[in-house]
Amino acid sequence: MGVFQGFVHPLLLWGIALCSIPLLIHLLNRRRHKPLPWAAMKFVLAAYKRTRRRVQLENLLLLLLRMAAVAALALAVARPFIGRDSPLAPLTERRRDLVLLLDASASTGYRENAASVFEEMLERARTLLSELDGTRGDRVHLLQCSQATRALSTHTPDDALAALATLTAPRDERLDLALALAEVVDLAEEDAGSTGHSALEVRLLTDLQRNTFLPAPADGAATADASAGDPRLPLRQALDRLGELGVQVVVEDLGPGVPQPPNLGIESVAPLGEVLGAAQASEIAVDVRNFGASGRAGLRVALTIDGVRQPSQKVDVPARAGVQVVFPVVFSEPGFHALVAELESDRLARDDTRAAVVHVPAPLRVLLVNGAPNDELERDEIGFLRAALEPPDDGGLVSSPVRSYSPFVATSVAANAFGGPEADPAAFDVVVVANVAALPAEIVARLESWVARGGALLLTLGDRCADPSALDSLNTRLWRADESGLAPARFVRHVAVASRRGSYFRAATFDATHPALAFFGDERWQAFLTEMPVFEFVACEPLSSARVLARLDDGEKSPLLLERAYDRGRVLLWTSSIDQDWNLFPQFPATFIPLWHELLRYAGTGTLPLRNTPVGGTLELETATFPRRAALVRPDGTRKDLDGEPQQVAEGLWRLPALGALDEAGLWRVESEAPQPIVLACQLEPAEGDLAHLAPEELESSHATWRFRAPGSDEGPDDEPQADRGELWRWFAGATLALLVLETLWAAWIGRGRRLA
Repeated sequence: MGVFQGFVHPLLLWGIALCSIPLLIHLLNRRRHKPLPWAAMKFVLAAYKRTRRRVQLENLLLLLLRMAAVAALALAVARPFIGRDSPLAPLTERRRDLVLLLDASASTGYRENAASVFEEMLERARTLLSELDGTRGDRVHLLQCSQATRALSTHTPDDALAALATLTAPRDERLDLALALAEVVDLAEEDAGSTGHSALEVRLLTDLQRNTFLPAPADGAATADASAGDPRLPLRQALDRLGELGVQVVVEDLGPGVPQPPNLGIESVAPLGEVLGAAQASEIAVDVRNFGASGRAGLRVALTIDGVRQPSQKVDVPARAGVQVVFPVVFSEPGFHALVAELESDRLARDDTRAAVVHVPAPLRVLLVNGAPNDELERDEIGFLRAALEPPDDGGLVSSPVRSYSPFVATSVAANAFGGPEADPAAFDVVVVANVAALPAEIVARLESWVARGGALLLTLGDRCADPSALDSLNTRLWRADESGLAPARFVRHVAVASRRGSYFRAATFDATHPALAFFGDERWQAFLTEMPVFEFVACEPLSSARVLARLDDGEKSPLLLERAYDRGRVLLWTSSIDQDWNLFPQFPATFIPLWHELLRYAGTGTLPLRNTPVGGTLELETATFPRRAALVRPDGTRKDLDGEPQQVAEGLWRLPALGALDEAGLWRVESEAPQPIVLACQLEPAEGDLAHLAPEELESSHATWRFRAPGSDEGPDDEPQADRGELWRWFAGATLALLVLETLWAAWIGRGRRLA
């Protein structure tokens, strides 16, 4: 270390110990013999004494040449280096090790002139690579940086130039600068070795987008240093580490030359409010944002639904502001529908179009199993619920489809007809079993299979379930100690108030965050649930996997409403009745109707499959028919067969093979032999349209590791990259070769001389 400043691979210095191998071989070959008198040997000894010193010198020199060759080879692979001020500095090579980062985010597609920012980056990269010389050992790490960092080349400048030729356009992604610099940190630490100092040159070609270099902190972050969710923290950590390694990041700005480039984009396209169903009036909102410094008048906005273009609208958009354009639409069929909103094209085309997939629900098919039927509505177990689900007949006086629409199609059967041809659970989305004291084992088995595939079962109790024998029967069929039964709880006993005159139970607490009860979370409607009298109920012991959604105010805080997941479906339990025998809920439509509408909609809708994802996301898809010859179709129309076989996850339900990351904004499709393709929407991050420019002074003041370079400026002599250290490995490699040649020639000379002697 007195001669050398350090070694790139210091651990390989142990290879010098290998130079002792020739010496060991020499020592092992020195055999000791027992002297035996022999007359002719006297003449040999006399000749040996005359040449002994010369032979020893020849062997010693040969041994030293071999040991020196091994030592020189070990030094070569350990790569010693010296400082710039060392007397041996003129002997070092001027090899450059360049890390070239290309910003390939969507914002670099901006076209200020004929060429886009990304195309200008590619041209600048070619210029930088042409300055390198692969014959002297110059090396290039070419990295394409966006949401992920992709290594395009890690070898010679020629390899990097060839990789550049494959790039034509930026990706529909944002730039994760912290991730890119973390990759640079790894390269710098490898280059520094044990010295703690790296000689890498790092250049970043970018558009210097403000929200990339100065990302906004996460919501609720008190300070940048104290918040683990602050996106600035990993960026600062990477810059700090590069500074410790002596690496500066040279930033070349090839973006638009104004602080706030003009640009308009679509931030979102989504239904305005809830989509009730097919043939119902709905509204689709398109949010348009003006990121520029001047307003725009008469901007035309268009919406396409399932390939059918709607009448466009004109709007005025103020500077640095957004407007919402509302399109009235009527969906003709339930299911998933593809929306595409478009603006007039501007200099950044990628955010002028935005796609989304919206779900239009079909009316829920509800089967009402009546455990206590009666011809009178007030005395019928499901009378009030059936009336709440079926819209009143207006006698044809009102023709509006909105007023006559019902989100439910209810079918009611008596308990003894449950499971028959017209009451098969498989034909319904939700089954309500009301006040049924006994269920046959066959029906329970069918319910278990149906719920496991995704069905929804609602159990309500009543007077026919109050008897202990009835509760035992329900426990036998629906409850199991290992929690494999359908019921969310074990039924314990019937509980009733001593007198209904001024004495009743109330729903003292409920989960206002639950989708089925969120309506009552509003303070205006909370009393409609919490002040309803409950006179009787069935006390129960919830399963550990069950979720209690509402509790009564009795001494044990007994559950009133419970829920549990059962494989792919769910089961809900209402521990009172749905008629007016055990409570007064049915007598108050303002409580009864929203409560049971929301419960049934939550139970029957389930969790909708995702059809929208940000760029870079992935989706898991399931289909009710076997997907033969499934292929993924990109927004540009190119197709790719899905690798792998579909997996059956339930009866009549298959999961498609993994799609992989969706890396292009727009509408994707999964096509198979099924009549209708599965449509997906991949969406660009709205912030990519904000092209606000970071000033060079702000960049360099944000961290000492940044070094700004103006676009088009020539580097002077002081800016010419110079390595702080020089390597001598080539000299040692040459010395190894020279020593091996000398050892070979010397060995041949010795052998020839001794043969002649």
